[in-house]
Amino acid sequence: MTTEGRPAASILDGFASALEACSDLQAVAALFGETLQPLHFSASACGAFLPSGTGPVPHFYFQNWPKGWMELYQERNFVAVDYGVAEARRRIEPFTWNEAKAERKLSRAEIELWDVVNEWGWHDGYSVPIHGPGGYFAIVTMASTFTRIPQELRLTLRMLALLTHDRCRRLAGKRLVGDLASPLTARELECLRWVAAGKTDNEIGLIMGLSPNTVKTHLDVARRKLDAANRSQAVARLIYAGLS
Repeated sequence: MTTEGRPAASILDGFASALEACSDLQAVAALFGETLQPLHFSASACGAFLPSGTGPVPHFYFQNWPKGWMELYQERNFVAVDYGVAEARRRIEPFTWNEAKAERKLSRAEIELWDVVNEWGWHDGYSVPIHGPGGYFAIVTMASTFTRIPQELRLTLRMLALLTHDRCRRLAGKRLVGDLASPLTARELECLRWVAAGKTDNEIGLIMGLSPNTVKTHLDVARRKLDAANRSQAVARLIYAGLS
């Protein structure tokens, strides 16, 4: 496929290089918006829900929405009926807004939101869910003037979104759960894996050729690194981080 006379592959190549040169989130937002404009997408956002001890914490890396739309969105509390995030949470693959709408039985409030979206000139959109370890969840969403987003354009949009999210996360310094500030040593990790298998300190010591006190020390250090209150919580965080 070509866009404005440019092959999609060349758009991605140039975008990837320009993205690495972006030194802050504002530059990323500007680049993403400029790249989407000739593809018939006039607004976009990139955000994440970061795992915490009290539940997911929303964090927007950037929002390329018109100021008037954001004011209206807040004034009419559209966030309460915007099903885009819920759809992204339950999906792995990217989806268009019209596809998601067709699969849902919309409430009156959701229909009203969609009517207002259309009034602003957006007739479809494309959302890319991103799921990471430990409950990390992010979404890149783009609003389009297309009434139907061409199938051949979607892979390009997906790659643009994934590259953009990754650059935003790195610039913002947001760690995935598996990226521990103090990585577990091989011994700490092995001890914790044996705990997950139901072994006692004595049994782990026999398996690893260590004293039970040494095993306990390794487990205590691992628990602190994982910011866990006890061994069970440490094992759970190990699993969520994809390290088990």
